[in-house]
Amino acid sequence: MKTVCLCTIVLGIFGLGIIAVLAHQDNPVPTGHKSEGPVRSTPGENPWNQGQAPEDWWGEIKRMHGHVGPWNVLGWRIGQAALREFETEWGRHELDIICYIPMKTPYSCMADGLVIGTGNCIGRLDIRLAEVMSLDLIHIAIRRKDGAGPVLILRPRSEYLKRIENRTVQELENLSQQCRIMKESDLFRIERLMSSKTKE
Repeated sequence: MKTVCLCTIVLGIFGLGIIAVLAHQDNPVPTGHKSEGPVRSTPGENPWNQGQAPEDWWGEIKRMHGHVGPWNVLGWRIGQAALREFETEWGRHELDIICYIPMKTPYSCMADGLVIGTGNCIGRLDIRLAEVMSLDLIHIAIRRKDGAGPVLILRPRSEYLKRIENRTVQELENLSQQCRIMKESDLFRIERLMSSKTKE
């Protein structure tokens, strides 16, 4: 008698488990928030944007990147030019920046220079990387998050990129110092395109 009762209880529990599984298939439990695409950090002066521009940007590149090289100094110079051209300030996160580079070092070092130069960052989706297949296609595209104004294309001079490509570690200091003081127009050119929002 005890065996029959025990079998009835086990079969009852088993039956409830099957019903629960079947019910779950008809009404699946949501697995989380559905993504609606990237949500970038809120621009302007607010509690999320309290960073301060480094007083020693050279030292900050060295601390963050591990060394200072011409590629990250070039990124810093481009970042500073972008802040000037868009009349914004470091760390306000008002810009969308896409860095088009071959996906390998030393080209990717430019992204760290852009971070130090603008206060934007990859983790907040203010700076994104996109791959290109040739040195001649390297450029940085920047626009305001609100869509106002032009899209800037900051295109490093191919002659300069060829000069700093495939250099030894011993040459980095000298090349970085040169990049720091060179005329901006010898490093890169700035192109202005009308944004789609401006055209509407």
